Order: sequence, then C-alpha cells, then structure tokens
Amino acid sequence: MFLRRTIITGWLCVIGASAHAALECEQVVAVAEATIKLRDGGASLNAVLREVESNELRQNLDAKEINLLRQIVRVSFTSESSVYEIAEACKSGELGLPKPKPAAR
Repeated sequence: MFLRRTIITGWLCVIGASAHAALECEQVVAVAEATIKLRDGGASLNAVLREVESNELRQNLDAKEINLLRQIVRVSFTSESSVYEIAEACKSGELGLPKPKPAAR
C-alpha cells in the first residue's frame, strides 16, 4: 500500500493534479525519470503500469495521454529508450505531443 501511494503521489506531482491540461515534454521526461527511480527502488513494471491506470490520473488525463504514459513507462522501465532519447523524441514531435515552443529571447 505504501508503494502504491508513493507511486500515485509521484505521478500526480509530475503531471500536475490541478486542472486538466495537455501533457508537455517536461512532464513526459519526468515520468521517464520517475519510472527509472521506481524500478531501481524495487517496484515491478506491473505495479508502475497499474498506477498509470489509477482513477486519480484518469481524472487529469485523456485516453491518448494515458496510452502515451503507458508507453513511456514501459520503454523507460525496460531501458528500451533512455530519458535522453525520450526527451529528443518529444522535442521533435515524434511522441504525438505538440512541439515545444522556442524559448523567448
């Protein structure tokens, strides 16, 4: 139960538990980093994926975003993609999220 609460709390902090808003690259990268920390802390892939399906996250994300998070968790957990590779894919628009706007100068 403690692990479950820790995972949910972590996801909500990463995603932002307030009003519904589209995922951004920094949030996706933070999920990848959190997934690796959870894996290294002893959480199983199934436990982490179950939390992506939690009611708390479903209240803040749509089905497409939940599916993207499932994919990010899986490839991060199994080391199929590094956090850097996920960040680069997101920046280039390959993850289906809007490309980040260039920083104002």
